[in-house]
Amino acid sequence: MCGSFTQPGDINIIADFKARYGVEVSKDSGDACRPISKEIRATPFRDVNVIYAGSDGVVRLVSMYWQLIHHWNREFKSRYTCFNIRVDSLDKRHNEPLLRRHRCVIPVSMFFETRKIGGRPVQPRESYGFNLKGGGLMALGGIYSIWHNPEDEEDSRYSCGIITLEPTEIIAEVHNRMPFVLDANDVRDWLDPGITEFDKLMSMIQPISSDELERSRAVC
Repeated sequence: MCGSFTQPGDINIIADFKARYGVEVSKDSGDACRPISKEIRATPFRDVNVIYAGSDGVVRLVSMYWQLIHHWNREFKSRYTCFNIRVDSLDKRHNEPLLRRHRCVIPVSMFFETRKIGGRPVQPRESYGFNLKGGGLMALGGIYSIWHNPEDEEDSRYSCGIITLEPTEIIAEVHNRMPFVLDANDVRDWLDPGITEFDKLMSMIQPISSDELERSRAVC
C-alpha cells in the first residue's frame, strides 16, 4: 500500500517534473483547487499535489483530496477506504471509467511503509522510506474522480487514489503491497486523456524494479 509520502512544493514539482519526464505542467488549476506551495509529508484524508490532464489536454498541477470519492455519492465522503486502489479492482464498473479517462500522477520524493507481519504492524513500530536511487521525483500512478454537490451546482471537488500492486523484493520484506511507480517512458501516455484502451493502460501498470529503489529506516 502507500500510507504516507513526501512532496516538494509546487514550484519544485513543476521544474523537477519537466526535467525528469519532459512534460510541461501548468500551475493554472482550472476548475480544481490550487496546488500546495510548501513541502509536505502527506497522509490520507488530506489534500495532496496531483498532476492530471483535463479534457482540454492541458497538464496541470492541482491539489486533490487523497481518498477517492466517486461522483455518485450524495456527500463528499465514502464509507470505504479508497486512498489506495488495488490493481485487480480496476476492471470493476466503478473504477474502469476512471482508468480510461481520469488518470493522474502523484509526484513524490519518498513514500513510506510500516513493516507488517501477518497483516499486523510489528511492535515496536518500524517505518521505512523508499526513494529512487540518485533521488528525484517518482511518478505514482493513480485515478481521480470529480464529485458534484447535488445541492449546489457550482460546488465540485476532486479526489484521488493511488494504484497498488504486489510488491517487489525490497518492499515485500516490509509490506505486502506497493504503490504503482510509472516508468519514465510511460508518464506522457498515462497523462494523455486521448488514450483510453483498457488493455494498453493495464500493460503500463508494472512494479518498479527493486534495483531502482533505495530503502532507509524512517521516523514513524
